[in-house]
Amino acid sequence: MRTPPWTIALSALAFIAGPALSQNAGSLDDVPGLLKSPEAKAVWAEQMEGRPAPDHLGTRDLAGLDGELLTQLLLPEIPPARITLLGARQWAQYPGHIVALACYGDAPPVRSESRCETGDGAQMLGVLRVDDGGAVRLVSRLRLDTDVEWPMLSWEPGSPLQMEEAGESPMPQRWERFDLAVYHLSPDSPPALGLRGVWSEGYAGGGGFWSALYLFELRDGALELVFGAGMSMHRDIAGDWNPDGTREHHIEDWARVLIVEPRVHHGYRDLRVRERGDRGGDLYRWSPAADSYRRVD
Repeated sequence: MRTPPWTIALSALAFIAGPALSQNAGSLDDVPGLLKSPEAKAVWAEQMEGRPAPDHLGTRDLAGLDGELLTQLLLPEIPPARITLLGARQWAQYPGHIVALACYGDAPPVRSESRCETGDGAQMLGVLRVDDGGAVRLVSRLRLDTDVEWPMLSWEPGSPLQMEEAGESPMPQRWERFDLAVYHLSPDSPPALGLRGVWSEGYAGGGGFWSALYLFELRDGALELVFGAGMSMHRDIAGDWNPDGTREHHIEDWARVLIVEPRVHHGYRDLRVRERGDRGGDLYRWSPAADSYRRVD
């Protein structure tokens, strides 16, 4: 099927209704009414209302695969007791393929819930293929914590402190979800695989949350990181105390979209990252020297 001449690739939570927002709330009770981006609303629902986070990594149904088989394909050398998270999702944009993520530590996990905190152990990203007879085979796997050079990203008005402290190749604090929108970077290649990473940090009376999108190209049986950009920020900074004992809050709510543009350079389509409603944004173009995308200044 012919690829459309241009594609706007939006994941389920990658947009806001207007430009970046900075507002003041009279008290904590006023904060929910000021949140605009789905990312910020999701953070509030999980952190403040105690709602369970959606299963964006496919840890419950494993894309219909048997957990033991998935473990054998992704981590044949790791005892199952050490695995802290196992997830898989159907890759609708690449029929017959499944994306998977497995995280594990040096010892059996203390907590029973699925977790993929990057500081707690190792992470393996994989692509599987299901043939017409139902047999599953491993196409590619990539160890994220040791075999990837992570780009230094930036957010405005501020990046997460943990990322800045991580040094030259900062990984996100945890993996949040697969992003399987239509990311056709090259006319002659399979779609790119998107993975969302997040950072968070706590303040006295508030907190900050950041998300980033990373795209991996499946090239000659190997997964290669080719793009990374900061996609959202939500920050709640507590302010002055009110006479009634409540506290003012300064809210920053910011999110972007990724647009796959029709223009091609060096065999790859240009990418543009911009806020919803903004006509500008950052342009990314394929760099043969870097073998990945680089922002055009």
